[in-house]
Amino acid sequence: MIPMPARRGRLILAAAALFLVVGAIYTSAPIAALGGVVLSALMTAYLGFFPTAILLRRRKIELSWWVPPGDQPGGALGVDRPFHVHIALRNHGARVLRVLEIELFGTSALELPRGLEASVPPGVQVEVAGETRARSAGYQVLHGAVLTFGDALGLFEVRAYFPNPIAIKVFPRRAGLRGAAALASAGGAMHERVGVHQVRRRGLAGELREIRDHTHGDPFKFIAWKATARRQRLMVRDLETEIVVTHQILLDIAGSMRHASPGRSKLDYAIDTASALARAALEGGDRVGLVTFDARVYSELKPSDGHHHYLKLVDRLLETHNVVDEDLTDLTNGELVSAVARYLAHQEAVDVRLRRAPPLDDPAWERIQAGPNGELYDVAALNKVVQSLLKSMGQAAAGRPLAPAWWWTRVPIAPDSDPGMARLRLFCRLRGIELPYRPQHPHGRRGAGLVEAARRLSTGGRADVVILISDLGGILESPDQAASALAQLRRGAQRVVAIAPFGPAFLAPPLTQAGSHVASVLARDETDLLEQARRMLLRWGIPVLRAGPDDSPALLLGRMGRQGALARRVA
Repeated sequence: MIPMPARRGRLILAAAALFLVVGAIYTSAPIAALGGVVLSALMTAYLGFFPTAILLRRRKIELSWWVPPGDQPGGALGVDRPFHVHIALRNHGARVLRVLEIELFGTSALELPRGLEASVPPGVQVEVAGETRARSAGYQVLHGAVLTFGDALGLFEVRAYFPNPIAIKVFPRRAGLRGAAALASAGGAMHERVGVHQVRRRGLAGELREIRDHTHGDPFKFIAWKATARRQRLMVRDLETEIVVTHQILLDIAGSMRHASPGRSKLDYAIDTASALARAALEGGDRVGLVTFDARVYSELKPSDGHHHYLKLVDRLLETHNVVDEDLTDLTNGELVSAVARYLAHQEAVDVRLRRAPPLDDPAWERIQAGPNGELYDVAALNKVVQSLLKSMGQAAAGRPLAPAWWWTRVPIAPDSDPGMARLRLFCRLRGIELPYRPQHPHGRRGAGLVEAARRLSTGGRADVVILISDLGGILESPDQAASALAQLRRGAQRVVAIAPFGPAFLAPPLTQAGSHVASVLARDETDLLEQARRMLLRWGIPVLRAGPDDSPALLLGRMGRQGALARRVA
């Protein structure tokens, strides 16, 4: 932390040097003396500002920050809902500290405030707040802040990084759906309504709804004989029964669902839609389950009801943005070690790089990992540091955990993989180190994941309504296997609906003519693929709703009812 000239200081330094050079060239003593005076004054100002760097080295300035509850129910933070990050600066030194700029660092989905500044007198704590916005749901992390300190004249500045990681939980967008009434339009038949509600059925069990005139097709065993004798015409009993509908949501989390900026991807839309539909069903008293899949089933939540179950379901949805599994991320062990080592060097001031390579016959090579650029890292020391930090994070979260218990402990790896790599991946999840998701798998793997998810629903108990949210890429990879699994799912459920986010609608508009041509070609190709998958699903009695970023869940539900009638006629 050495003070450096600011922009104004560099200009004055250049002017002093120019005076000295011109005075030397033209042998002008006054001009050279003016340059010397300016340079001396600049050096005096530098010496006057240098104690600020000493205070920073002696840690005489403290930084703490926190995020207060949001404006959503229960104090939750929501997507695109502004909230504030409060930063407290305390000066333990004997001179005023002028903070020219506070630059925050966090995960890519956070829009962090800029231009924050403060003046901290000696022995005083000053608090500043900046408006922040999350563009995507998930577990987001604020890593730290860079503070730029300057003098009163703006000649010099010194920068210091304050690592202070805190995690926040951002919930999906809330849609305007209200319980059973919001989902009533999803079905065409009376018994397909949602929630613990009264359904009109002809039968011998249930509570009496009304006694009405006999119509053609009413069985004689439903005739109310006393009412018939009293009114001298055939009368029929209509009864009502309470039903609970079980919903299952199949969510595709493949790489093709993530191709867009944070908050604008198909996966973001799928998470918002799944959360809104699940909340509406649970508020109506129904049971909701969730299965997420890519090349395999990623997570599964058994159907249940209640607000606590909704929070569990949201946890599973948010976790799809923080995938660190070995088979679903696109990086080698060397790249993983390098990413964690760079993070520790900046965040914890721990450097595990080796300055020189050991001899080739040295057994130390067993604990050394080469990075992507040829650098060498001591993996044993890295794992020791990470294990200590994981233990401290687990103890800090024991009182009020941000995430469920499995979030802190479970990272699936292959049976023959190094357990140390699993520890590093867990550390990446908890500290918000973003790992690149695998863009695509070998042909057929995505289809196999869809088949596995569909068959797990078929064998895991009856589902009355199944909602598949996917761009349908897996269906075209394995059409025969997908046909068999989805047909079996369709036979077991009263209703199966597919919601397909249309990729080009989620991308930013092109800025050039060439970009427009490329976008039109890509849109035509995806339209053809989506139409092919739609025709296949329609033959199995499964309607497909093409969705864009502006299609609300309420709009989808209205289209769902119309498409359902068409699918029943085709089936």
